[in-house]
Amino acid sequence: MRKARVPRSRRLISVAVAGAMIAGLAACSSGGSGSDDGLILNVASQSDSLTQSFNPYLPNTAQGAAFTNQGSGGFIYEPLVQINNVKIGDDIPWLAKSWKWSNENKTLTLDLQHGVKWTDGKPFSADDVVFTYDMLKKYPALNVGGIEFDTITAKDPNTVVMTFATPSEIDFTSIVSAAIVSKHVWSKVKDPTKYADKNPVGTGPFELSTFSPQSFVLKANKDYWQGAPKIGGLRFIPYKDNQGQTNALVQGQADWGGTYIADAEKTYTSKSKDNHYWAPVVGSDGLIPNLEKWPLSDIAVRRAISLGVDRKQVGAATDSPPATNQTGLPMPAFAPEVAPQYKNLNFKYDRAAAQKQLTDAGYAKGGDGYYQKAGKRVEFSVSFPASYTDIAARAQVLVSQLKDIGIKLDIDTTSVNDINKITANGQFDSTIGYPVGPAPRAFNIYQAMMDPNQYHPIGEPTPTFENIERFNDPTAKRLFNEYPLATTDAERDKILAQIEGIWIDQLPMIVMFYWGNYGDWSTAKVTGFPSESNPYFAPYPNPVVALKLKPVS
Repeated sequence: MRKARVPRSRRLISVAVAGAMIAGLAACSSGGSGSDDGLILNVASQSDSLTQSFNPYLPNTAQGAAFTNQGSGGFIYEPLVQINNVKIGDDIPWLAKSWKWSNENKTLTLDLQHGVKWTDGKPFSADDVVFTYDMLKKYPALNVGGIEFDTITAKDPNTVVMTFATPSEIDFTSIVSAAIVSKHVWSKVKDPTKYADKNPVGTGPFELSTFSPQSFVLKANKDYWQGAPKIGGLRFIPYKDNQGQTNALVQGQADWGGTYIADAEKTYTSKSKDNHYWAPVVGSDGLIPNLEKWPLSDIAVRRAISLGVDRKQVGAATDSPPATNQTGLPMPAFAPEVAPQYKNLNFKYDRAAAQKQLTDAGYAKGGDGYYQKAGKRVEFSVSFPASYTDIAARAQVLVSQLKDIGIKLDIDTTSVNDINKITANGQFDSTIGYPVGPAPRAFNIYQAMMDPNQYHPIGEPTPTFENIERFNDPTAKRLFNEYPLATTDAERDKILAQIEGIWIDQLPMIVMFYWGNYGDWSTAKVTGFPSESNPYFAPYPNPVVALKLKPVS
């Protein structure tokens, strides 16, 4: 299940605009430190602009900037569990201290932490959790995680019981990742789909201190239930693109970010012994086709593209590892879940074979050098935000490579704020950079990318951004329904192997490279960040890491 839309950190802005933003902070910034609350770290975040809205369920808000679009919640509003996408399976109890499944995985019982308080001093209880999930059920527009359940009840002030119509353990990630809001505040809100929540009351380690269109500060919650953060707070500064964030990081105007940095060693880490960059591989990416639009609706065209692309060159455009296994799963993390018959089935780069796919399917090369059929040239566009230079770099490589095999690729740029609507409604030929977010199992990856149960025709939005390709195969649909009902590992492995076979045969997405959770930070002021040698969690700005940060003495 896709856990809300999680585009990776692809944010770019001109140097001039970035400088203006930093200069605009002069009135409220003093070298990155607050005068009363201790060390305030500057965080480079992604946003076209800042709006004072901290509703955790609405798009394009300051709350979204605080998430840095990485999908990790909890600075203000906390989830029940923090899902660990770096150490798969090592999820962190949060508002829920423990949980268990029963009744053939149709009942989830959650034991909550004791002594948690909202920042207005009111006690947190199971009633808040029940209220939150009932609200998501009542207002589908808020249910960005696609959480489906039958009932939710408070067994006592510290115990919540959820029931499901079908076995739902496979959807655990999305179920427990919802941001929990307070019943005593939100029950008074007339319409939560329009609620700005300008002064949020959360249970998290930080609370809102100051806000302006140029930045906002979250100060440490001194009464936080896990103990107050050791830093004074976080100042979130918006940038529209990677370059602006990179410039701020290199110049020391930002201490922490979650952005892709081109040639990170030369650009950033070599500039200071305190500068660090790490992008643990957690997912797969590539050309995501709209399967209801020609020519990508034709499997022969998709196979030609897959054969005709040099994945090493595409990955090298942004220092990303090239995809290897044809199952599309990120390697080596998911190697144990690849069926034996596919373990050594790797991608091939063969331009002659690519062109043969087209000629065998009745395509012929025209005078302009591009293949055509029935008078129509094999041409399509790739849509992505203009400010995401890492995607642009990959797209430019693809333009050249596809031209070499007789396919014309056009660049179609849009804004950061519009891309989700475009892809959700199917108003695109193809895109890059919007695959499933990190997932705990191979099944979850396939479920988000190709589950026909999440099929919606063009013009009808995909509410949870699953299956934006609009893959609609009856056999696959049956398998996706059967998998959660399987009771043994052998049964699940058998079903997964069939899903992998369908993926390989039908190519609902043309995987080209693996992506990571980008993290960039300076240890000049604080220590405690995760790293390749200490991979306890993802390195981008998130509360799990923020709570481990300690000022340099």
